[in-house]
Parts: sequence; C-alpha cells; structure tokens
Amino acid sequence: MDINNETIERIERKIWHLMLLAIVVILYLTLSLLGLQFLNFMGETDFVLFSKNAYKWSFFLTVLVLLFCAYMILNQRRLLHLSKSLFKEKESSENLSEDVTTLAALFDVSSRINSQQKLMDVLDTISREMLRCFRADRSSIMLYDRKSKKLKTMVSHGKNSALARDAIVPIGGSVGGWVLKTGQPLLLNGEINPSDFPGIDVKGRKISSSICVPLNVANRPIGVLTLNLVDTDRIFSNSDLKLIGIFANNAAIAINNATLSREKEHRISLQTMLEQFHSPQVVRELVRKIEDRDRNCKIRQKLEMTVLFADIRGFSEMTSHVEPEQLMDFLDEFYDAMTEIVFKNGGSIDKFIGDEVMAFFGAPLQLENSSENAARAALEMVASCEDLIRKFSGVSPHFRDLGIGIGVNTGVVFVGNVGSRKRYDYTVIGNAVNLARRLCSKAESNEILAAAKTAMRLNGSISSQFVDKARFKGNPALIDVYGIVPQTIDGASVGKCA
Repeated sequence: MDINNETIERIERKIWHLMLLAIVVILYLTLSLLGLQFLNFMGETDFVLFSKNAYKWSFFLTVLVLLFCAYMILNQRRLLHLSKSLFKEKESSENLSEDVTTLAALFDVSSRINSQQKLMDVLDTISREMLRCFRADRSSIMLYDRKSKKLKTMVSHGKNSALARDAIVPIGGSVGGWVLKTGQPLLLNGEINPSDFPGIDVKGRKISSSICVPLNVANRPIGVLTLNLVDTDRIFSNSDLKLIGIFANNAAIAINNATLSREKEHRISLQTMLEQFHSPQVVRELVRKIEDRDRNCKIRQKLEMTVLFADIRGFSEMTSHVEPEQLMDFLDEFYDAMTEIVFKNGGSIDKFIGDEVMAFFGAPLQLENSSENAARAALEMVASCEDLIRKFSGVSPHFRDLGIGIGVNTGVVFVGNVGSRKRYDYTVIGNAVNLARRLCSKAESNEILAAAKTAMRLNGSISSQFVDKARFKGNPALIDVYGIVPQTIDGASVGKCA
C-alpha cells in the first residue's frame, strides 16, 4: 500500500541522516585529536598557551559527544516507533486482504446456498464452507425446534463432529442456548466459566477458540451457527466474528427459505392427498389443524359421529361376465358420484375398498346433526346408483343385477391421522365403525339399515321404520335395526328401500 512505501522512505532517510552525522562527528573528533597531537610537537611556548585553553576544548568535545548521543537515542526511538507503525500497518493490510478474500468467499457461498431449495443441502453447504473459509476444525448448525422448544444439531463437520450430531440443547443452556436466548454473537478464547453457561461439559472440552452467532429472520431466532478451533494456539479474532455475523444474516434467510419451501411441498402433498377424500372446506380445516401443531403431531379426538358404509351388491358375480374396461369405467363414475354426494352433505370419504365406500360425518367440521346428514347422503347414494345402473345397462345387461346396500351408525369413535411419517390417513376407529359395516353387510340391494341411535336422531325430517332385532359380532346385546325409508326430496323421489 502507498502509506507503507512512504513510511519505508522516511525510515531510509532517517538512517542515512544518522549515518552521515555519525561520519561527520567521527571525522571532527579524529581531526581534533590529530590537531592536539600536532600541537604537542610545537614549541614549548606555544604548547603552554594551548594547554591553558585545553580544558575548554575538552568541555566542548564532551558536550558535543553527549549531544550526539542524545540525538542518536531520540532518532533511534523515532525509528523504533516508525518500525512498529510499519509492522502494524503491514499486519493490518494483510488482515484486510485476508478479510476481503474471506468476504468474497462468503458472498460466493451465499450465492450458492440461495440457489438451493432442499434444507439439508443448504445446511450442509454452510457448515462445510465455514470450515474452509475460516480454517476451523469443526462447524455445526443447530435449529430451533418449536415442538420441543430446544435447539437440535442438524449438521456437523470437522474433528469429532459425530459427538455434536443430534445434540439437543435447552434454550439458555450451554453456549448455543445462551446465544439463541440473548440474540448476541459470542467469541470465546481460552477457559470458560461453567456458571456463565449452565449445562456445558467443561471437562470434555478441548476447544481453544469458539465463535457462536445467532441465525435470525426478522428478529425471530431460528438457530445458531458455531465454529471451533480444537487443540491449537490459533484463535479467532473480532474480525472473524464480524464476518461470520454478516454471513449469518444471509445464511438464516437461505435456511428459512428452504424450510418454507419444504413446508410448502409438504402442504401441497398433504392437501393433494386430503382432497381425494374430503370436501374443500374440510381440507382447509385439516390443513389448518396440522399446521397449528407440528406436522408430526398426532391429531386425534374422541367424538360422537356418524359412519356410513356403502357396498355394491352383485358386483363380484358380474366381474366374470363384463369386460375389465367396462368395470373400471363403472367404478370411476360410481366413486365420483358417491364422493360428490358425501361432500355435498358435509361428510368425508375415509376410503374406497374395492366396490365399497366408507364415509363419516361430524369431523373435522362439526355438524348440527351428523345422523341426518349421513341418512340424506345414503338416500341420494341409492338414487344415484340406480341412475348409474340404468346408464351402464346399455353397455351390458349384467349391470341390471347390481344394487347398493348401505349401513349407517352413530356413536363415539376415535378420529385422527393414523399411519407412518411419510403417509397417513385421516380415519375413524371404534366399535361404532364396526357396527356400521356389519349393518351394511346385512343390508339387501337398495336397502339402508341404521342402528336405533341414528334413526332416533332423524327428528322426522327423514322417515325410518323398525326392521328387526339382530345380534352382531362385537356387540353382545341385541341391536334394534331400522330401515331408512325413501322419500321425496326437493320434489324428486330419492332411493328405494325394502
């Protein structure tokens, strides 16, 4: 740099000045001594005159030498100060150059992580590049888990990185927890006072220097980034802390974007799966409930609901007489029609089982009268199935032998998501579900059977009549069975019950 060149030139000029002055003084003293020696050979009279003034010459020479020494000392101190200044400027210049190089590398890393979408790819890139840019021995990233309200190590690279993986730290505990809680970056060199960071394992530490910075998005902490130097005399500087702090802001945004992208993909996948079995308003409610909690959280409730099973009668016998393509076409239209009817009446499709439909009414959206909604849906299903049978009878006469049997039951069930982390169903489980299915099995073609509780809750809006007392597996007591009678709805005849 220019300032270093100027300093060097100043030092060189001072050195030349001192050298010239030293030469002049030495020459002057040498000539003086030669002059005294010369006078010693002069006559006695002249020497006596000179000796009378000798003390004056001695005093003058002594003062001259002392002044020269003082001048040399002062200039030596100035040269020493200039040398120190030069060294500091050179060191500062080298540090600045190194910081510029590091900053350029960090910008390059920022560009790369911002172009990545998968969260683990972003975290892995950040952790690895921190090792390289700051010549650290170990790096790790911990993210805040909203469910447990703790920090969890997501990635760790470098020396003994396996020891840090999957580590969980409470907020306020250890170094990472302290940084997340206070929101302040931390530079630690040397020994650590355990009382300052509760929960830290001081005995197992071999860390010479450590930097821990918070990862914040809009003043909201999402995690911490940590760099360590292990078993070395080198330490991190305040400049390193500032550079990592600057990079952490961009890293936090990239991590947050990747997290949001993952949540968006999960939401789309979840919504796509739910839309196959639930009406739009039910899907919105389910997605809201899942997002209000952690997505791995189980959503389960004990509710009184109405469950419906509908099964096509004569379908198995017909399969050997009709082309597979015609059967699939029929099932496609059958499922479409049944789904539309269930959604229209505020219900949800639980599943399709071959030629059987399972639906439930009363969750996640509460209904004023789930029994009435289910009964109305059952009547519309019978009517829709009859229309569909008439349509496909033109394709093959064997379709005329089909019908639909439906079982409806109201009772307390468990409703919620069941399955693995990668795939689960929102379903209902309980004895009331089993009874609904057995009522469906007992129903004849175009017959709707319901247990007494369902029939009693129709409030006269839909007619029902007592059919029989029956005993079903899983229910030791006799069950009063009712048939839901077809009636005119909106001026049209709905269904045909035996």
